Amino acid sequence: MSNKLSSVTYQYRNYKADQVLTHTQLNETIAYFEDQNRLTRVALTGVGIIHGLTISKGVSETGDEFIVSQGVGITTDGDLIVLHKQLSEEQPKENTISIDKLSFTHFRVFIDDKAKYSPYFYADEEQIPIWEFCNEEDVDAQPLSALENWEDMNVLAYLESYPKGEDICGDINCDNQGIEQISKLRFLMLEDASIQGLVNQDEILSKDLANKELFGELAPIHLMKVVHNGENSTDLSQIDKLYREALENGNTIEELGKGLQAIVEGFGSILEPAEDTINLIEIYNERIEALFNNPSEDYNFFQYRYQLAKDLIGTFNELVKEIKEFDFWPNPKITPFPKHLQLGKLDGTGFRHDFYKSPALGSFEQRKIEINSLIKKVIALLRSFEIKTDQGLRIIPNGKRKHNAIFPSIPFYYVNNEELISNWGSASELISFYYGMGNNPLLLEFDGVDSYLIGGHLGTEGENTFQAINSMISQFGLEFKVYHFDLSVNQKELKKLLKDHPSCTTSGGVPKAGTYILLSQDNKVFADLSLSYRVVDESGLIGAGHIKVASCSYPWISSLKYLNNLSRSIKGSVRRFGIQPKSYRLAVNSYTINETPIITGAVTLEIPFEQIYKRRMHAITEALNERFPKGLVFDFDESLKRFVITRPFDDEFKVSFSDNTLSINSPSYTYTQDGMVKSDRTYRIDSIRCEELKKYRESTYVQLQNEFAPIEKDDDYGAFTGKWKQWYDLIDDLMTDSRFTGENNPRIPESIEDLPNSVSRIISRVQRSLEASQIPHDLYLTGDWVNGSWASIEMINEYKNSTNTNDTIFRFLNLRSSLHKKDQASKASLVVVLAREIDRERMITTLSPFTELVDVYIEVPAVRNQPRTIDTITKLKL
Repeated sequence: MSNKLSSVTYQYRNYKADQVLTHTQLNETIAYFEDQNRLTRVALTGVGIIHGLTISKGVSETGDEFIVSQGVGITTDGDLIVLHKQLSEEQPKENTISIDKLSFTHFRVFIDDKAKYSPYFYADEEQIPIWEFCNEEDVDAQPLSALENWEDMNVLAYLESYPKGEDICGDINCDNQGIEQISKLRFLMLEDASIQGLVNQDEILSKDLANKELFGELAPIHLMKVVHNGENSTDLSQIDKLYREALENGNTIEELGKGLQAIVEGFGSILEPAEDTINLIEIYNERIEALFNNPSEDYNFFQYRYQLAKDLIGTFNELVKEIKEFDFWPNPKITPFPKHLQLGKLDGTGFRHDFYKSPALGSFEQRKIEINSLIKKVIALLRSFEIKTDQGLRIIPNGKRKHNAIFPSIPFYYVNNEELISNWGSASELISFYYGMGNNPLLLEFDGVDSYLIGGHLGTEGENTFQAINSMISQFGLEFKVYHFDLSVNQKELKKLLKDHPSCTTSGGVPKAGTYILLSQDNKVFADLSLSYRVVDESGLIGAGHIKVASCSYPWISSLKYLNNLSRSIKGSVRRFGIQPKSYRLAVNSYTINETPIITGAVTLEIPFEQIYKRRMHAITEALNERFPKGLVFDFDESLKRFVITRPFDDEFKVSFSDNTLSINSPSYTYTQDGMVKSDRTYRIDSIRCEELKKYRESTYVQLQNEFAPIEKDDDYGAFTGKWKQWYDLIDDLMTDSRFTGENNPRIPESIEDLPNSVSRIISRVQRSLEASQIPHDLYLTGDWVNGSWASIEMINEYKNSTNTNDTIFRFLNLRSSLHKKDQASKASLVVVLAREIDRERMITTLSPFTELVDVYIEVPAVRNQPRTIDTITKLKL
């Protein structure tokens, strides 16, 4: 069987009146109009299944039923396939198409002995196995249930076309002269192996399948988000590293290269055969290597290279979208499926023809131009990117293209050139950083402005640029606020801003009604950040007034040694009994300021041991400040090893804590402006006293938080470089040092006689005073003097006179000064355990003269088996 469009007639004759026509003349005229009709469908409409022709399974009275719905399809030979009611050759030639579906309950073996549909139904000149859906009354019909696995077969709509055989009047004068052309729409079933042969000969379907597979690989690419905080954004190298690692860890640059290569290899027919397009991957790899993979040791402005990557990825994602929507099939060949359409399988799998539309049905040329322009834009972005310093400050309006054809604007980190401008967007006059003098875009009103690009300021004087931006805001009525932070002097303020506003990001400018953050180092501008909203200075809630502040220190409820042991448990062996905790659990049982409750019930804070390990008490105080941002300011004095509470001088407070890390029955410690109590008993001799009662003012504490809350503090002042390990190693070294072994002041004393004279003299005075009081008691020495971390006056004198920097004592005292900010000798820490609670007041009076010389704590008898601090700490009974 030959296809109708295998040869096309382009001429026909005009006839004269009463002219006798030959069969050649008549056939030529019919062929011309039929060819034009078929060409119109294929060239101006398209080929494939336009709609419908879906298949499904039903159940009839006699068994299984195959159903195909009404629809429209066009073969590559220009045949229009529409369902019509099947009639036999003996019935009238008219058919009806006013039907919704066709259904079949039977099948029969199909023999291609009339049309000879080659090569599609043949393999090695033998017909492949084919079955045809038919009705019960048809010859050789069998129920569908008799065909094993018919539901897994591939279905074909086949327009069988052939000339009817000549009858007895074929060559003589009969009324029915002429050969009748037969067309029968049949629905056939083929096995998987057979259908694959049709796919292999179907250039359109094969290309469509390859495109869909490639579309699955061409997913949109996204950059890793950069989150600024006080730990990663306080100097140039940190910010540079932050953006460089976001690019490297996200692997976006490599994925972008793979995506571009897939487009060039898979859709080369769409792309212009220009030299740059052909060499796109080579250009990309060369520029990426130069821009991203060879950073120098100096600052590399990776913040703006990140912006370049963002522009490249945005262009790529738009390119992928355009290619996926570029669904045009110009000038399809005749051979892919001239007389059949593949309908797939009943379960929705298998091969099925889509509709492959003609360029006449859409903006074929325009979309092709847009795709090639995006390819050129990728190249232009790579070639045009360049960081220049001290170009002169400029601010330009910017927006999304859908609002205004001249947007988006071209930012300052691209060098102005015709290649970039012509492929940046659709407008003929784009707004660029390099706009000429006399046509400042800030003087004009534009629809769709949603941001401003700011550039030309890199390397300029920070304070001058800050003032210049403020002047432009006032002069041109710009809708954003600007702040300036110099990392040489404003680190604390920047940390505070980043903590309160973690959505700071880089955009090469600032959103409309947002906040622009200018960053400099040694007053030289090197970067910027922005927020999508305007920052409000909350400290201004109480105006310009000032308050008198009280800052009082107390012992913390948990010893530092206990905290160290808890934090080190995450790296050591687990507990033998009970659940191994992972966090320090601090219960805030009650909290009032000027009798105003801050909490209505107990609140439990969980601070991970990892944070305790790194930052010790500062992890706890920061957790308290974050949980109660409108209350007391909590801090820790690492030199005195004491808990600090800051408040307005005249205010009164009461806050109660308990450590529930290991037990929920731990004692409760209450802090007030007058001192500290444990389980409703005075815990320390020296107390804090404040003045008259005042009203709680929320705005006052907002200002306190802004001005006094510690930011990112730690015992190492940020230098976690193994100093704590050195500290404990030096303590171990002192244990075996010859100056502290035998009878020469051992590091771990076993009696008061083992202590250096400078401290034993003071303790002896305390002992004599206690004996004179005749109050029943036990006296214990605790703290540095029993764990080996003490420093005596004798050691300090030796240290001052020593020139040997490798000496163990020298290194120990030097590191002690660095870590603990302590250069004085260790004070004795004494715990007095009373036999009777009634003696507490007398004991306080007895020990009052010694509070400046030693740290004294008073313990009382245990009540109802409640644990006492003295029972849980290392001690020496005196």
